[in-house]
Amino acid sequence: MPPRIPRLVVGRSSIFGLPIPAQSQRICPICSLSRVSLRASKHPTPRPGQLRIQRRNQSTAPSTSTADILSTRTFADPRNALRSALANLQQDAASFVNISRLQLAIRGLEQEAGQETIRIGILGLADGGNSLEKAKELLRLLVVDPLNPEEEWERILVDDQQGKPILIKVGHNGKDEIGGRLVQELHVSSPLLNGHKLELLVLEMDPAGDVERFTDAVLVPTMEIPTSSTGRYTPVTTPVHKSLVVADGLLGAATLLSYSPDIDRESINTAVNLQIGTPEERATLPVRTLNVKLGAEALDGFRQSVDNALDYEKKWFASGIPEIQEWIKSGTAPTDGTTKPPVLSLVQSLLRSTSQAVDAEQSRRLSAALAAKVSSSDLQDLRQEMSEWAERAHTELRDQLDIAFGGQRWSKLGWWKLFWRVDDVSMISNDILQQRFLTEAEKEIVFLSGRIAETGIADELSSQATSKNWAYKPVVEKDAEATLGSEPPPPVLKDLVEPRDHLPGRIKARPWPLHIPATRDYLAQETVPALQALAQKLVLQTLSTSSLASVFAGLMYVSSVSTGLYECGAVAALGIVWSLRRMQGKWETARKFWEGEVREEGRKAVRGVEGVIGDALVSSPLQLQGDAELQKARKAVEHAEAALAASK
Repeated sequence: MPPRIPRLVVGRSSIFGLPIPAQSQRICPICSLSRVSLRASKHPTPRPGQLRIQRRNQSTAPSTSTADILSTRTFADPRNALRSALANLQQDAASFVNISRLQLAIRGLEQEAGQETIRIGILGLADGGNSLEKAKELLRLLVVDPLNPEEEWERILVDDQQGKPILIKVGHNGKDEIGGRLVQELHVSSPLLNGHKLELLVLEMDPAGDVERFTDAVLVPTMEIPTSSTGRYTPVTTPVHKSLVVADGLLGAATLLSYSPDIDRESINTAVNLQIGTPEERATLPVRTLNVKLGAEALDGFRQSVDNALDYEKKWFASGIPEIQEWIKSGTAPTDGTTKPPVLSLVQSLLRSTSQAVDAEQSRRLSAALAAKVSSSDLQDLRQEMSEWAERAHTELRDQLDIAFGGQRWSKLGWWKLFWRVDDVSMISNDILQQRFLTEAEKEIVFLSGRIAETGIADELSSQATSKNWAYKPVVEKDAEATLGSEPPPPVLKDLVEPRDHLPGRIKARPWPLHIPATRDYLAQETVPALQALAQKLVLQTLSTSSLASVFAGLMYVSSVSTGLYECGAVAALGIVWSLRRMQGKWETARKFWEGEVREEGRKAVRGVEGVIGDALVSSPLQLQGDAELQKARKAVEHAEAALAASK
């Protein structure tokens, strides 16, 4: 960004002999005079008697109460809150915000609401002076009073051959400043624009680059200020609220078309001076066209004689200048206590560009860090290996569990074998988990994590595990009743479907994802004991029910003479069959449920590892230098955006 001149009154002859101060102290040269006068009007010099009274009051009033009152007044007014937020933005995001535009926005908020001064730039393209000449003539036609004869400021504006920037203050009371100033100031009265408090700055500019750079060059044009002794020129930025870019001829139209496809037409407008074709033909062009010469002829004819009013009106509207006047008047009229739209648009545009600058800097730092550590080919290879690992893991989970649940050891836990193998349920289930549950996939993910750490994408995967929450927390479906059928599961079986979030803490952190061992630990320590307890409970219930049925049948046989042996045997057989059938149904349902639980938790573990490694390969959890600075700037922008929303 070009350097800015110090906060001094514009036009002091000593300005050329002073060195340019630091970045934080620079300010737009046009704003400085207004800020000094504004402070003088807000703080007039008291008389000696008033000064003594003020000092006596200050000495007797408590300081804390005064501070509270000032703080309350500052934040009760949304404009003051927005101004304070912009001041904080200058401190916290100085590297990302345009200081010139920020000072212009603060200057507007310091003025009375609805009476802000709006600065509009009339910029001529750098083409040897032709566009600048047309821009000055257009500015004269926009402001001139056709009922008055030619005034002195018109001759100064049109006859200037040095190409110095000229600032026209419309409706401001003051004396014209012509010589010895950085910016030549002319005070003009216009019947159309008086009361709008406008500052019209005309100068030459040379936009270059893409649309973003074009916007910056138009809204923050640069003036070339000659130094006093060396003959060199110092660039000084002069921000504006709105800009009109003026070009001349077909070449100028082609230049504007290459820079102005996606710009905000409320803040930036373009016009081309073309004297070819009819107004209807020029209206079909993709740019706004003007005929400055035709407008000047209309003005000269009207000043010569009022009888030329009809000819003046016809040529004036055919020149296209009234449309430009309406665009200048849009949003600049005084309002009743509300902030003018160009001031709010300036703040909004400033915050948007600052946020984009912070995002661009973060992307640049991230790209630089990634380019310094790992290449795109390595990332692609790691992603391919991760995809192949996930495919092998799902295949292993399916095949190994099919072998385990269809093998001889698992068949030993059939319902009718529980009477002599009830104590083997935990041993056989744990053996299946330790030998068949993603054993090869766990070894391969350890190797793949080492490859990732070797490339530098994650410097310390063990430290990333805590921040990324790599430790697995099982999420178990709670629709066990639908899975088990219409009959709800026994109370002990309910433990199978309750997640245990404390289990991952038992596994020590390792430099690789811990989803698989944590899932195995969860199944072994939570679901297997529940399955063991259910087996023991079913065996006990079956034996108890069968014994009770047999005892009841025996009592019937002994106590009743009419009851025969066959009837008593039928009662005993009914109790035994019913208890065995109940045991068979509950145990087989529990076994099927546990098999499905192991498969589902294994699938979730593989997906969890795949997601964590995939995120690491995509987003690259690198620690960027200056990340605290970016976060501080982002918070300052968010605070200013909230204050802007409250002030609307």
